[in-house]
Amino acid sequence: MKKKNKSIVQPPEEKKHRRFLIFLSLLTGIGLGISFPPFPLGVVACFALVPLLLLFEFTGGFSRPLRYTYISFFILQVVSVYWMGGFVHGREGMQMFGGALLLLAHPFFFFIPVLGYLVIRRTFGLLYALIALPFIWVGFEYIHSIGDLAFPWQTLGNTQSYDIVRSQFITFTGVYGLSFWIVTINAIAFYLVMNIASKRWNITSKPAIGTAVVIVVIHFIPFIYGSIVLSNEREFTESLRVGVVQPDSDPFEKWELSRHMLTEQLLGQSERLIPDNPDVILWPENAITFYLMMPQNRFYREMVQEFVNQTDIPVLTGVPYAKIYERDEVTPRTAKEVPETGERYESFNAAVLFNPHSDEYTWYGKIVLVPFVEKIPFGDLFEFAVKIRRSIGVGGWDVGPDTTLFPFYDNDDRLRSFGTVICYESVYPGFVRHFTNKGADFLVVITNDSWWGRTPGPRQHLQMSVFRAIENRRAIARAANGGISAFLDPYGRILHETDLFTQTQIVFEIPVSGQLTFYARHGDVFSKLCLLFGVLPVMASLGERMRKRMFTIQDKYRKEINENDRSA
Repeated sequence: MKKKNKSIVQPPEEKKHRRFLIFLSLLTGIGLGISFPPFPLGVVACFALVPLLLLFEFTGGFSRPLRYTYISFFILQVVSVYWMGGFVHGREGMQMFGGALLLLAHPFFFFIPVLGYLVIRRTFGLLYALIALPFIWVGFEYIHSIGDLAFPWQTLGNTQSYDIVRSQFITFTGVYGLSFWIVTINAIAFYLVMNIASKRWNITSKPAIGTAVVIVVIHFIPFIYGSIVLSNEREFTESLRVGVVQPDSDPFEKWELSRHMLTEQLLGQSERLIPDNPDVILWPENAITFYLMMPQNRFYREMVQEFVNQTDIPVLTGVPYAKIYERDEVTPRTAKEVPETGERYESFNAAVLFNPHSDEYTWYGKIVLVPFVEKIPFGDLFEFAVKIRRSIGVGGWDVGPDTTLFPFYDNDDRLRSFGTVICYESVYPGFVRHFTNKGADFLVVITNDSWWGRTPGPRQHLQMSVFRAIENRRAIARAANGGISAFLDPYGRILHETDLFTQTQIVFEIPVSGQLTFYARHGDVFSKLCLLFGVLPVMASLGERMRKRMFTIQDKYRKEINENDRSA
């Protein structure tokens, strides 16, 4: 007897259904993607999850919904962060590897909140799942901001950086409060769509109109609060004049420039700022590309110190920094070795502040490093990763020892201090707030966004400083190698910004604040509570599923016993 061949041709209805599901997943991916800067379309994020939630109602089980979830969040990566791999220039292998891994692997992380939602949906029903979804999502975003594989760049709240008014309440919740607000609106909007689509409600019925009113009210509550805050904006009585140098050096070629030429250019641009009487001058990340503080580079270090002494203006510069260990000193296992001398050392992507007439200097080593580009994930734990870090240049930075404040005296001889975050660190709200909590009068971001060319990257990175300013109620001065350098006030407004890929220098006056917000003082209390209230219903759902499974097994076992008794 011949075995019948199973047809691989799908019925027209199934093909049509599959295309519909793909369409829904694409709607979510594209909607989320265009919600992020540079597109000023943050409102789209408030409804972008609705198609994906609708898709889950047309698919059973878990594996199939997750396949379409992957499509949605892969599209999100492609639309919003395609530039991270440096594919536009293709000149750095590790960068392209990390970027490709981000595009392909990062969508899997979003399986976590989706699975949490689906478990509750399949166990306790739609309403309970929708109530839990904002808590699950924010709890996931908080966890995803911790550890070597953290990537909070696509926190949903980051889509709202152009809406300064609605963002003011994050002084209590951090940017995660905006994520909660966005997911809540999505959940209610989906509930409205589902009830109308299933014909439980008529579009003009009281439940439908009532639900629509709830959506409008929730959408406008942050606007009302933010309007009140901005209309009662406190007057800052003190200010500082901050100078920023934007050298616009090629991010690849500048490492080959002569040390003298590089230092002279930065000092020359700084001299042009003197007539504007700055209190401090900022140079960007890795403005100096060599180990300026090492003895062999004393000549160039003295060039900078001489400028600082003559002008009485402190200068902060981004610079590689090496910490050398004595032979009898205990060294970290990740420390590298100089082959010629056998000396052990750690190297940091760092910032150093030169103060007038002082031989002492303050330095800060970058703590939050970019995965694969600046650090091999879990490179401190596994010996093979330690060896990789020792043997390669890029990806070999060490983690800085602690957050540091930079003290200096302004033009009126008042002692001031600021916290400096380096590039990628500015994306982490819970990290940045430590500088404010330690007493920073204002915040500084030094970065080199020239790697990304004229892509959305530099704009996205700048817009994230909007949230750091609001969360901490601190002005921010941003020094970027090729732009966008900028100044933001404590309410997140961008007061001034430079053009991309221009060599320029500017002095701008920013307000100084000493008040601590709830978020700066207490951190991610809101996010941790969301994590708790998100995990509890998921655990309850899993427990209920296990209980039902046990009863099913017991019933099956009893039936077998009864059947055996009858046959006997």
